[in-house]
Amino acid sequence: MVKRSASSEASSPPKRRRRSSTASLKEISTLSHAAREYGPEWNDWPAPIQAMEEARDFVRDIVENKRSVLIVPDKDADGLSAGTILYQTLIHMEHPPSLISVHHLTKGNNVHSDFERDLMDSSGAEKVIVLDQGSRPGRSLVPLLPDQKGKRVLVIDHHWSDEWPEGSQVLTACKSSPIATAALLTYLSLRDLHVKVHEEEAWRAVVGVIGDLGTTVPKWGTAPWPSELGSVFKRLGSKAFSEAVSGINAPRRTAEYDVPKAWDIMLKARSPTDLASNAFLKLCKLDVSDETTKWARTPPRFAKDGRVAVCTVHTGFQIHPVIATRWSGTLGRKSSKLLMVMCANTGFHADGRVSFSCRIASNLRSLPEGQQPNLIALLNEYADNIPGFKERVGGDFARGHKEATGGIIPRAEYDLLLEEMGVPQPGVTVKSENGGIPSPSPKKSKGKIIDPKQAGGGLDKFFKVKPKVE
Repeated sequence: MVKRSASSEASSPPKRRRRSSTASLKEISTLSHAAREYGPEWNDWPAPIQAMEEARDFVRDIVENKRSVLIVPDKDADGLSAGTILYQTLIHMEHPPSLISVHHLTKGNNVHSDFERDLMDSSGAEKVIVLDQGSRPGRSLVPLLPDQKGKRVLVIDHHWSDEWPEGSQVLTACKSSPIATAALLTYLSLRDLHVKVHEEEAWRAVVGVIGDLGTTVPKWGTAPWPSELGSVFKRLGSKAFSEAVSGINAPRRTAEYDVPKAWDIMLKARSPTDLASNAFLKLCKLDVSDETTKWARTPPRFAKDGRVAVCTVHTGFQIHPVIATRWSGTLGRKSSKLLMVMCANTGFHADGRVSFSCRIASNLRSLPEGQQPNLIALLNEYADNIPGFKERVGGDFARGHKEATGGIIPRAEYDLLLEEMGVPQPGVTVKSENGGIPSPSPKKSKGKIIDPKQAGGGLDKFFKVKPKVE
């Protein structure tokens, strides 16, 4: 859905006297922030310096020429953080809020679908900035407007890809190790455009980093991780950030999928504490926690070669990534052969498609990056043995990161994939090479299976005893 800027309370500049920026729009250092802090060897981190400067020019052009812009952020903590950093940067640079629109993808769609392309194009925005949405080859996400020169679309991303939509200007962190999140990439690209970006919006970058990487991966103050964000993390506290991440992630996991409301809440927030204490986000967390508990002990089934464990759930909630992550920790400690845990959700899409998330076995995360298994390559290895599979599933298969990937494919193709892996169907016993790990018993549940068309939560749940929320 395309909507105009959020309420004036969220988007209007504060009434106190504005401070001048630390640099004019044209006078930004040619060194990256990492290079200024840690040395010239980091000048292409979190992305090539030329691409970062071109992205800044894209934003400068919007502001200087008062162009309308459509922001298209992903639905999770990293994507929403990146999007609100961009939005607030434009506001700090005194771009009129009336020229800023936001588009949130509908449930089950991706930015490359014809439906979403048409919605983005129908906004009529002169410029479109897509954040944290992944990428693939193909025609431009939106066509040029009549008599328009230059590029209409800027893609800011960090998912692994060698190919991009035609006509897009691309800023990607995917080949600058350690790979930054979309929010961190956006922040470091825009921080010098106005002093208030790093004074008031730095916490958003930390939310995005923790949303994708957790609290232990970023080594703040150690090259190339910016020490200024470490100071923000220390000052505001690990607990506030962790609760902010789980809160802002919750709405997109519910059956209602109210991402626009999550966006509005985050745009108005002035610190992670505002997110951690928000009543609506707490309600969503309770609903997601209940549904996760219901499906958390769905027993995995192992591929014949022992490299993959698969569990299948059926719910309108987007909890399959959470369950995949949990099982990757449990099973990773018990098998020397396991590389990947997959959780598939046969109930998330009303049309019967299957969404699945794959996570690297947790015991392999400690390996150097070059020695960790490439899950995208592993999925493609199985897929290449199924005649016509890749042509039928198209670009919605094996996308994302090498250690965290997934896809959305028809049920019939999902069944073929499991057959190729040698994963037994329910009720069929197949001797596997999983190291003799017994599958755990499924959690008994008296609840009904969730219909993907029905609403999944309600205010009545908000007033019951609060369970432990992760």
